[in-house]
Amino acid sequence: MARFDKNSRNTRGRAAMLTLLAGLAVSGVAQAGGYIGLDGSSLNIESDLDDELNPGGIRLRLGMPVAPMLDVELHLGGGSESQTTAADRLTAVYMGAFVKGYLPVGRHSAFYVLGGLSAVDYTQTIDRRDFSDERSGFSYGFGLETELSRRLDLSADYVRYVSDDGPFSELSSVSLGVKLYF
Repeated sequence: MARFDKNSRNTRGRAAMLTLLAGLAVSGVAQAGGYIGLDGSSLNIESDLDDELNPGGIRLRLGMPVAPMLDVELHLGGGSESQTTAADRLTAVYMGAFVKGYLPVGRHSAFYVLGGLSAVDYTQTIDRRDFSDERSGFSYGFGLETELSRRLDLSADYVRYVSDDGPFSELSSVSLGVKLYF
């Protein structure tokens, strides 16, 4: 059974960069009139140890427009699954910074695509001991938003946060939620 070394990858610099981007974007959202989204997610984790893991999760999105039909958006989310084949518990926590472009469909809906950088921290608990692994890299996704009211949208999307070699080769999610403008 493969286990993780807490220092398996040096991603602290990338995580620090994403944290800085998140801080700048949050302060910008508060000043520029942005939005916040809350989504329920079904995560898909490809694993060498288990065929496929599908924990439920939650995601918070913060965003702001930077041009017509173009936003910057931050994601923070995660999920966990108990009693997997290889571990007592597996937890995935992710964050990402994206550029998001829209294509209107009718008067009240828009398709969108997004691309950016993400970092994921996986933690396995085996016999009350934690083993961690971090991944980061290019991320992309697509989705649909529909206006429910002037300040509230319904959104659904697919995002591939990380795709890499290793014990956990991919993290992607399908999410459904709401987006509130302020």
